[in-house]
This record gives sequence, structure tokens and C-alpha cells, in this order.
Amino acid sequence: MGLLRTLVIVTSLPYPPLAGEELRNWQNVYGLSSIGQVGVFGLCSNDPRSEKPPRDGLILWRSSSDVNLAYPQPKQVLAVARSWPLHPFGHPSDVFYSDIAASEIAQVMADFQPQLVIVESVWLYRYIDVLKKFNCRIVLDCHNVDGALFQEIADTISGDDLPARLHRKLVPSRTKLIEQKAIQAADEIWVCSDDDARLVKDLYGQSRHMHVIPNGIDVASYEVACRQHYDRPERVSPGGRVVIFPAHFGSHPNAIAARFLVQEFFPLLTAIFPDCQLLLAGHRPTSEMIAAAKVEPRILVTAGVPDMRPYLAASSCVIVPLFQGGGTRFKILEAFAAGVPVVSTAKGAEGLAIEDGKHLLLAETANEFMNAVNRLWVEEDLGRRLAANGLQLVTESYSFPVINQKIGHAVHALLLSPDDRKMT
Repeated sequence: MGLLRTLVIVTSLPYPPLAGEELRNWQNVYGLSSIGQVGVFGLCSNDPRSEKPPRDGLILWRSSSDVNLAYPQPKQVLAVARSWPLHPFGHPSDVFYSDIAASEIAQVMADFQPQLVIVESVWLYRYIDVLKKFNCRIVLDCHNVDGALFQEIADTISGDDLPARLHRKLVPSRTKLIEQKAIQAADEIWVCSDDDARLVKDLYGQSRHMHVIPNGIDVASYEVACRQHYDRPERVSPGGRVVIFPAHFGSHPNAIAARFLVQEFFPLLTAIFPDCQLLLAGHRPTSEMIAAAKVEPRILVTAGVPDMRPYLAASSCVIVPLFQGGGTRFKILEAFAAGVPVVSTAKGAEGLAIEDGKHLLLAETANEFMNAVNRLWVEEDLGRRLAANGLQLVTESYSFPVINQKIGHAVHALLLSPDDRKMT
């Protein structure tokens, strides 16, 4: 086999990464670059990150030209996309499909001739049919097991309005349908954890060539946060009692978690520590969060955060009150790399090789979260010990060098398997 050529197809170009899915896409690009030539094609047509490749050696770094794939998408496109329930195989992911983008991908395939194509999540599954026309191997990178995720979300939704009924009755079943089709169509499946691998097998049966590629981060790049070599962000108190929940709040589980923090947890914490602050930092805050921050000045809501490290450096605790979701949490890995102790639900820490009391503290209720944060602020040695153990864990198990090895092994296993020797 000559020099490996890989095309990575993503919803938006992943550098600098602004959310969890982009952190995972960037780790994949970084790891694949260490074993061959890589091109990246993003669907978002107005992505400003398309202007300059983030590193030498990337053969392709471009976005679709289709204005209908701009962010935010035009109202007329969203109106058509909302008609998905009327079609037998319709799904909310249809909003990411475009005939123009499909033609552009086909042209990239013809010009670049990659042996391997990585498709970001089941939400881009409709482009697999385009890729099947070319002599390549296709990897479906499952950021979550979406069939299970949307069933979890559906089980918590009440009400009898049309959106609620669609999310309860139709979204989970349609998601499972397209996820099964995508898994069957791909040559290899990547999942984030052993837990997700078991979910795939439980829902869809044994899939060939499934590999666990954990979420990972560039640990060295967080050293400046670990050493607190950042200017304190505006309005963040220098007192040290700052709790942060970093998230993309357009995600339903993150929005629910933010509501829990504002309504249930933070009033308990302020009763004990009147000078504390709750920092909700990330992207797309909900109107409910913004309204709460206007009423309570100790709640800080930041939007469009380009770099989370200054906010982590200014915080004394990362709190992850997730009760739904899949994959593994970059927010916990980032906290570990930045040397910030973590309090999380078991669901929030799912898929990570962590121990309660060694790497972080687990909590499930508002009182348990409040007591855990109280311990961290009273028992300073506890926070230092958790931070040190977390940093060791992320370095040894979730850093780029470790992930690069796993990506290399998965690619080697696929391209050199008996069915695929014609690719060599």
C-alpha cells in the first residue's frame, strides 16, 4: 500500500474546535495526518475557518459552496427540512444533506482518490451512497449511539404538542432506522467507549470491524491553563470560588443540565458561599439561561467562547450534571488536562476509566453536588489530589499520542483485513 490518503467529511471544519464534536473530529484529523495524507471537507458553507488550513500537510481544507448549508441555515431550508415526518425515511438529519454538496464530495473523491473516508456520525449518513461509488473504505465515526440517546431524551419529554409527540414517537424510531442502515453500509465503525460498543451490539447486532477510539485531547496545550497563565476573563471573580459548566447549550442534555444548576444547585451553594459564581461558558445559551443571569448577577453566561482554557484556569471546580447523553465528555478531559477538579453525575462520567474519590467526585442530586463542591473548597488537599490524578489519567489514556496509536491500529486492521487486501 502506498501513502494512505484519507478524506474526513464533517458538518463544519474542526479547527479551532468550538464544541465536543469538533474536538473529536480534530483528534481524528490529527491522528490520521500522522499516518498519511488527509483532506477535510466541511458542509457549512460560511465557515470562516475555511480560509486557512490549521497545519502543514493537509491536502484539502474546504467547505461546501451551497448557501443552503450556511449556519444559521436559511428559513426556507429549515421549513423544507421540517417536513421530514411526512417521508417514510425522513429524519432531522436531512437538514445536512444537499445535492450540491454531494456533487462536490464526488468531485473531491475523483480528484483526491482517497483509500479511506471518515464520515462524521450518523447525521451525515446520506453521503455514504455517494462514497459507495468509489474504490474506498468507509468509516462511520459514531460520536454517540444516537438511537439510544434519542430514546433517553424521548423518555423525559412530556406534553401533547406536535414537537413533543414527534420527539417521543418518531425521532427515536427513525434514528434507529437510519443508524442501522449507516452501520450496515460502513466498512468500519468507530465508537467512543466500550459502553457505546455494547450499545451498538445490543441495538443492531454484531457489526464487523468495530473499534473503540476514545475521545482525546492535546494535553500539552492545556499546560498554560494548568499553570493559570491566563488573564482572568471579564466579570469572573478573583476570589476563587467559581464553578464552571462548559458546554454547547444547543444540545438538549446540556440545556437540561444548565437548568438544574440554575434552579436547584446554585441556590443551595450561594446559601453557604455568598461570594461564589456559576459560570455557564460555551455556545448557544438558552433564553432561560440568559434571563436567569439578568436576575442573578452571580450567574455568568458567556456565548461564542473561542477558547475554553482561560475560563478553566479561572475556575476552582468543573461541574457536569448530565442526566442524558452518550459518548464521553470532552469537558471532563479538558478539566483534567487543565488541573481543575471535577464533580459529575455517573452519566456525565460514563465511558471514562475513572474512580469516584480518586479522579473526581460523583453526585446525582442538588444536595450531593453542593456537598461535593463544599468538600473541594474546604478540603484543599482533596482538590489537589483529584486534579493530580485526573491529569495523570488524561495523559496516560486520553492524550493525542495514545489516540493516534488506536487510530493507526483501526486503520491498519481495516485495510489489511482479508476482505480488503485488494486495497493494498
